[in-house]
Amino acid sequence: MNASDIHATAIIESGVELGEGVSIGPYCVLRAPSRIGDGTEIMERVSIGPGVELGRENRIHMGAVIGHEPQDRAYKGQITKTRIGDRNEIREYVTIHRATKEGTETVLGDENLLMAQSHVAHNCHLGNRIIMANGALLAGHVVIEDQVFLSGAVLVHQFVRIGRLSLLRGGARTSRDVPPFCIVDGTHTVRTLNRIGLRRAGYSAREIDELRKAFREIFRQRSLDRALLGTLTGSDIPIVREIASFILSSKRGICQSSGFIDRASASDYD
Repeated sequence: MNASDIHATAIIESGVELGEGVSIGPYCVLRAPSRIGDGTEIMERVSIGPGVELGRENRIHMGAVIGHEPQDRAYKGQITKTRIGDRNEIREYVTIHRATKEGTETVLGDENLLMAQSHVAHNCHLGNRIIMANGALLAGHVVIEDQVFLSGAVLVHQFVRIGRLSLLRGGARTSRDVPPFCIVDGTHTVRTLNRIGLRRAGYSAREIDELRKAFREIFRQRSLDRALLGTLTGSDIPIVREIASFILSSKRGICQSSGFIDRASASDYD
């Protein structure tokens, strides 16, 4: 690495491993032990805590804090980790905290976009190609599957699971699990299917139509029909099986309807 890649004002503790082509801006602090992957750009005033593993070609913007102590009273200085994959964009003043219990980790996958002032708490596990808009907040132990979109100021309670290709509209809040492929708003309320997201992900018209039929059957009443869900797990359409299996495996209970299901125009969510 060329000396010019590290600004003179940056503080890098002994024991920090830097890959090839890493760039570190002014007034950054990198604490050991941590590892920064090849081609990663760390802009000014970024704080990297101990136990952080950053993959390749990440871009960390000004003021971000990664791997600091969790906001959890159970934390007593244990050795824990924050593991982040490749090609993530972490924008201004994002906070990602390390895990609480020794031997555990906070995980962020690949190609995610975390917009300004979003927060990922201790022990969260995020998949790939997730978007968290400005001010979206995750409490501890949240699990988010691939290609989820969290709009601005979304609030997610601890231990919630959010299924693949779901979308939470601006200001939504949930203390229940969000089934895959659903659009949620208000307080853990399912509104409709994320049809545009499904099309963009490459699902066929037939697959989406079969999922829509299943969706209407699942959510037409306030109480879930577990026999129906069991039948749907045998569907020949993988995404129908996926939504039914997710709901059946939920431990917290899932977001449900307000009686106004699947009537919103898909264009409202484009």
